Amino acid sequence: MHLALSTISKSLILASLTLFVRLSAEDIVVFANGDFVSSGNAAATQPADSGKAAFLGAAQHDFSGHAPFDVEYPLINPPAWGRVVNADTTGMLQIRRSFGHGFVFHLDMEHLQADHAYVLCINGRPQHAGNELLPESVPGHAEEKYYDFYSVTTDSKGSYHAGFALLLRPGAYNVHFYVKDTTDHKIVLYGLEYFDFTAQ
Repeated sequence: MHLALSTISKSLILASLTLFVRLSAEDIVVFANGDFVSSGNAAATQPADSGKAAFLGAAQHDFSGHAPFDVEYPLINPPAWGRVVNADTTGMLQIRRSFGHGFVFHLDMEHLQADHAYVLCINGRPQHAGNELLPESVPGHAEEKYYDFYSVTTDSKGSYHAGFALLLRPGAYNVHFYVKDTTDHKIVLYGLEYFDFTAQ
């Protein structure tokens, strides 16, 4: 009985720590590459553009509700055309499809290079929904589109944790998620699966 209670107590402590990380992590609203606002100063930074202001309000409401995520996808070391930072590098992408106004997700990354900048990217395919809505063409593959939408910096342990709401052109999307190194633009974390969401 003592062992069982001890196990339960440890589980509750771990759950509490996980919740603390989620609640204390930063939430970021991205309107475009280089145009964003963090949860810490969102109240003091209201966009003049009505569309951005409406998206910010919807994102803040979603963040404050702490609703469960609909689905999660592992992020792994990339194939040979990417670059492995560490054999233990890993990540998790949690998506809230119920948001409906754009792409809302929580990102966890571990064992990357410490205190280093990385770029978050969604990547389409010509035959997949939403590809034509992304702003940039992959070099050498003009019909394949992508969006490098935000740069993050890992902590002293090579970790990063944050929530995001990304404003996108309206439509249905079926995309990959990548993390790229800012120095050589090589993919260092790779989402195996395409995932769906809708932006209104």
